[in-house]
Amino acid sequence: MTYPPPPGEQFPPPVDPYESSSHTAPLYEQPHYGQPVYSAYPPPPPPPPVRSRTVPIILLSAAIALVLLVGGGVVFYLVGEKFAGEGTDARDRITIREPSTLNGLPKLDAEELSSLTSRMEQELEGYPGAANAFGAVYGDLAEKKMTAALAAEVDIDDPQLMLDTVFQSFSGENQLTNVTSASTGDLGGVAQCGGAVVAESDVAICGWADEGSVGMFLFFYETTVDVKGDFPGMRAEIESKD
Repeated sequence: MTYPPPPGEQFPPPVDPYESSSHTAPLYEQPHYGQPVYSAYPPPPPPPPVRSRTVPIILLSAAIALVLLVGGGVVFYLVGEKFAGEGTDARDRITIREPSTLNGLPKLDAEELSSLTSRMEQELEGYPGAANAFGAVYGDLAEKKMTAALAAEVDIDDPQLMLDTVFQSFSGENQLTNVTSASTGDLGGVAQCGGAVVAESDVAICGWADEGSVGMFLFFYETTVDVKGDFPGMRAEIESKD
C-alpha cells in the first residue's frame, strides 16, 4: 500500500524500469574484427612429415657402387689373383653366414633394394676363390638407419696386405679419412675403419680379413667414432670359426 507523503512534500518522479544507467551498453558485445579470437580447444597438431625413402636409396646406390667398383672390386679380384692361399684348410674352419638381423637391425627386403643386393651378391660370387658370398642391407629406410654388409669365405695368405689394399684403393674424392685399426674381438685377423663422404652424407666403412674370410660394413649417416665399438660384435654375427 502506498501512503501519501506528509503535508508539503511531493511524490518522487516515477522511474521507468526500462531506462537505467546500468544498462547503457548492450549486454553482448560484438566481436571486433581484426582482433584474435581465442578458442577453448587447442588446434589439432600438424601431421607428421612424410619421410622419403628416395634419398637413402640414392645414398645406398652410390656407396655400394663405390665399394664394389673402386674398393671391393679391386680387392676381391686381388684376393683371387695375388693373396689367395694355396693348399690351406682355413676356409674349412671359417664359416660366413647371412644373418636375418644385424646389430638389432632387420634385413631389408624392400623392392627398391633388390637390384642393389643382387648386384652385391653377383659381384662377390664372381671373385676367384670366393664361397658363401653375400651382400645385404639392414635397417630402416624411413629413419635413415642403414648398414650394408658384404662378406665371403676365401683363403688369404697375407690378411694385412690384403686389407691395406682395400682401404688404399679408395682415392681422390673417394679417399677414406681417419683410417685406424679396429678391434678384431675373438676372431683374430686384422680390421680397419675409415670415413668417407658419399652424396654429401657421412659413411663409415669397416673391414676385416683373416686367413679364411674377408668382409666389409658400410654404416650410413655415421662416422667411425660412432661404429667402431659395434664392429667386433657385428662381425661375429656373420663369421664363425670351428
